[in-house]
Amino acid sequence: MDYETLSAELVRSIRGRRSCADVSRRAGYRSNVVHRWERQQAWPTASDFLRYCQSQRIDAARVFTEFFGQRPPWLGEFEIESPESVAAFLRQLRSTTAITSVAQHANINRFTLARWLKATAQPRLPDFLRMIEVLSRRLLDFLATLVNPDTLPSVKRSWARVQAARTLAYEYPTSHAVLRALELDEYRQSGSQRPGWLEKRLGMSTQEVEGCLSALKRAGQIRWVRGKWQPVDVLRVDTRADPERARVTKLAWLNVAAERLRGNAPGNFGFSLFAISREDLRRLRELHLEYVRAMQALIASSKHNECVGLYCAQLLDLDASDDNAMA
Repeated sequence: MDYETLSAELVRSIRGRRSCADVSRRAGYRSNVVHRWERQQAWPTASDFLRYCQSQRIDAARVFTEFFGQRPPWLGEFEIESPESVAAFLRQLRSTTAITSVAQHANINRFTLARWLKATAQPRLPDFLRMIEVLSRRLLDFLATLVNPDTLPSVKRSWARVQAARTLAYEYPTSHAVLRALELDEYRQSGSQRPGWLEKRLGMSTQEVEGCLSALKRAGQIRWVRGKWQPVDVLRVDTRADPERARVTKLAWLNVAAERLRGNAPGNFGFSLFAISREDLRRLRELHLEYVRAMQALIASSKHNECVGLYCAQLLDLDASDDNAMA
């Protein structure tokens, strides 16, 4: 991804039909700095960019809340367009990932990254966008909280593909299990030659598998090549963009797990009930999220695709009253 081109497009899209000079004055600048940003001759810092957004009536607090799906805990501690807010945002994205690992993936100096996280220095806008992508793989979702990604030529096609994949996840949840199965080493070697192979490996009916394959083909995620289905471009899909549809998708997979439990299928199924303070329950949630991130890192580094795994988990306060619900 060309983050400098994307940054210029983003500044331009936020500006809209107003002149660069007018928008620069509205943002508090004496010179026509917005014109320079769009020409890639200079860049705002991340906090200057947030200030620019605020001047164009884009509520940065809403942006962060919408991106995370809930109000970030640090929101309100600092001025929303301050270096401290930028650092808190990046720290939340980084979580417990080692700075050296992040720096390596972002191709930046780890000492520079450490200063960004401490708010003693700031990333320029292209670096800020790069960090969001490296830390979350959800840069397109972040951009969508600011502007319509269709107005950003460099990511317009990627956004359309992500939206198609996300719609598929909502409407055909099990299609992603079929897609994962097509990535298995055994399928690539011989699975297409054995009738019923996908059904057996996934515990699904022939009708369900065929329906998923048809949906994947329509979405452009697979194609028929030399007698077998081949994934075209497997995308990481985050379903949080539509909370209600995401809830339905989660229920679909929970039902799959419940069906396997009723059938006494192999796997880890368990529960634990306990009395605990709400503060410690929040800490358990943080530990849970850390485990999920470690699990995702292990999945990404796995060298062989031999099976399709399903992870389902719940951690909640059984008190159903709104004032006591866990955030």
